[in-house]
Amino acid sequence: MTTTEIINNGSSLKIINETGSRFVMKAQIREIDVVRDTIIRIDIGEGALYNIFVDQSIVTNPVSTSVDNLRDKIIEMLQSGSVVTGDHLATESKQIEQITEMQTMRSYVSDIRDRINTINDKVFYEPMAVDETNPNMVYYGFTVPGAATREPVWAIQKVTNNKGVLTYQWAAGNRLFDKIWDNRKSLAYS
Repeated sequence: MTTTEIINNGSSLKIINETGSRFVMKAQIREIDVVRDTIIRIDIGEGALYNIFVDQSIVTNPVSTSVDNLRDKIIEMLQSGSVVTGDHLATESKQIEQITEMQTMRSYVSDIRDRINTINDKVFYEPMAVDETNPNMVYYGFTVPGAATREPVWAIQKVTNNKGVLTYQWAAGNRLFDKIWDNRKSLAYS
């Protein structure tokens, strides 16, 4: 059976599941909310596909009685300081390690910004509609302002996150503005 653990690791939360462990800096977390039944979303401010979704029904640590109870326990972890066991205390060397990692990430972000600025005008920049109701899939709808969702004037992109691998697909395999936004879930994507 698949299980998940969420551990207060001082300045970060350590999330352990079948794919490994992930550290999320507490300062990076923007919001924690219940999105559906037993699913909690941890918004890390990087966009919908990078949010962390946790199923309360498979979380073994911390033990919780409901999805709301687990959400509250995670929020308590964010508000608490370091745990008191020696391995988890914030140390100067851990802080230096994190600062070095952040400087490396800044370099990557700068490189990405430079690449984005070189993309030509044929790229779509801002969608007029976004559907984030599925935790591993986002639909982006591009059209002119004011278009009705039932009109065939949309170009629709579906982005899927499969264990960190993002797949970008367009409705009917093209960027033509001839789709209906209301039909986005039933369209064929390639």
